[in-house]
Amino acid sequence: MGKQDSLSENVTNALSELGNIGAGNAATSLSVILKSKLTMSPPHVAIHDFNSLENILGGPEVTVVGVLSTIEGDMQAMILFVVGVEDAKNMIKALLDYEIDWRSEMGMSAVKEIGNIIIGSYVASLETLSGFKIRYSQPESCVDMAGAILSVPCIEFGKISDKALLINSHFKAGEQEINGYIMMVSEIHSFNLLLHKLGIGG
Repeated sequence: MGKQDSLSENVTNALSELGNIGAGNAATSLSVILKSKLTMSPPHVAIHDFNSLENILGGPEVTVVGVLSTIEGDMQAMILFVVGVEDAKNMIKALLDYEIDWRSEMGMSAVKEIGNIIIGSYVASLETLSGFKIRYSQPESCVDMAGAILSVPCIEFGKISDKALLINSHFKAGEQEINGYIMMVSEIHSFNLLLHKLGIGG
């Protein structure tokens, strides 16, 4: 694992609340489209350095599937949903209920749809907890090495911040087990404002 910042108990509790509400929203929405009850373990929430994120995913050269969206409005950030290849296959299987080539247009469309729901759920939890008025762009999906996918938000915000909020969730849909990561990279002013809105200092 890469370097994780030590956080105060108040910050940890506030970010965990964000993770829990987002996970709850995602589980409810995904249960509808997956046509089966979805169970999700309590997410693990932490702040990490940019350069440690690729190691958390297994290394910079490991192939992963990412769904990326930009957050605008009262908060400037990027939010990225990332899963490994096997988890992507399991998501597609859970959604379509049959085997297809996970790299096919239909397979990637399924991953994008699930990623869109998960990102939307976390954005909704951000709005609920902070009172922010925010919107997110239509997500884009891609398959690439972890280092390449993570370079997009890191380049965008790397000049003004070197930290990312990482939410790791494990969920199960039917017989399919899926481990996914939500990463939010924001400008430091936006993140500090979020903490203040959550009732704690930046």
